[in-house]
Amino acid sequence: MRTLVLAEGLRPSGSPTRALARRFAGALRSRGSLAALARTAGTSGRIVRQLLVLTAALLAPAVPSAAVEPAQTMEGTWHARLQESWSRDGERWMSFQLERAREYDRHFGMSVRLSDLDGLGTRDERLTARGVRFALRRDAGSVTFEGDFRDGRGAGTWDFSPNGEFVAAMRKTFRELSQDEVLKMALIDVSRSFAQSVQGQTSSTLSVDDLIKMRIHGVDRDYIDGMRKAGYDKLTTEELVKTRIHGASPSFIQEMRAAGYEKLPIESLIKMRIHGVSPEFVREMRDLGYKSSDVEDLVKLRIHGVTPAFIREMRELGYKETQLSEFVKFRIHGVTAQFVRELRDLGYSNLRAEDLVRMKIHGVTPAFIRDVKAAGFKDMSPDDLVDFSIHGGKRWLARR
Repeated sequence: MRTLVLAEGLRPSGSPTRALARRFAGALRSRGSLAALARTAGTSGRIVRQLLVLTAALLAPAVPSAAVEPAQTMEGTWHARLQESWSRDGERWMSFQLERAREYDRHFGMSVRLSDLDGLGTRDERLTARGVRFALRRDAGSVTFEGDFRDGRGAGTWDFSPNGEFVAAMRKTFRELSQDEVLKMALIDVSRSFAQSVQGQTSSTLSVDDLIKMRIHGVDRDYIDGMRKAGYDKLTTEELVKTRIHGASPSFIQEMRAAGYEKLPIESLIKMRIHGVSPEFVREMRDLGYKSSDVEDLVKLRIHGVTPAFIREMRELGYKETQLSEFVKFRIHGVTAQFVRELRDLGYSNLRAEDLVRMKIHGVTPAFIRDVKAAGFKDMSPDDLVDFSIHGGKRWLARR
């Protein structure tokens, strides 16, 4: 690789010196000695120096600019706490916070196995040491850390050297990567082998952003194969990531299948996981007699807090044939077992489900009924109480 350094006083491209350099370059190709030609022409020493530089530039072969750009390193500061490490799958992990130098809005977080940090290894959680050096070596590049630990709290500086071969391979298969993307791919370990293993395994064309999302959330080839075996082939990247985030995993799918829910839409599986519709919940609902509940009904039950325990408690109070939709209304409007018991104590037993809901909606509480009775209205029906409340009964009672 040639590096061109322009001499002081160099004139613009259209100058007489540049024209003379072109003539000398042509003569050099035929006569072989630039210095001899300069002496023959009687040029001054300063002009000769300019001619030497200009002619060398004219004779140099053209090289694409991207090929001569050196790999750009990045640097910044880091901090971490050994006390906040945790274990997963028999490995000890730790979180690091990184900040770019001179760019205070650029923060990166990473979780990494301690065994992946060359030079750090497994250390005591109260480590105190100065000048500690360790490195994270990935296919995308290497991050070198240096700093001090005091009582398990570490801080220092880092620098990142990207792997040119990795960058070139990503450019060829995907697109040009930004510095931040290369660093992020190193931190979360997006390698060329990972990219190759998931390429063509989704229903959508993978992008660099997809690779990063998949790696962050643990969507690898094994996970995709597991979803395929569970009956879900060629999902989109977004669907795969959502199932991983919310735990709609191959094992969950198998458990729901065993509970009687075959080949559910992927969005239904995700909803069930988000709202806590577990295989155990399904089995408990079946034991209560709800054997063919729709997924949407089960989701509504969980959203509104209709638990098996709540249903059993309401059944003990006489609501044995109540539909699931009515239990949902109970929870939405605050019809509790305690509410039903208090109404019974006031002489209102065996009320219909819709009566209980209307009474709660319109503020017919046990306290309101006691006030009504104290005002001399002894035998009002649920409908009378609701009408009285709607038409200003509370204001009338308050003025008495």
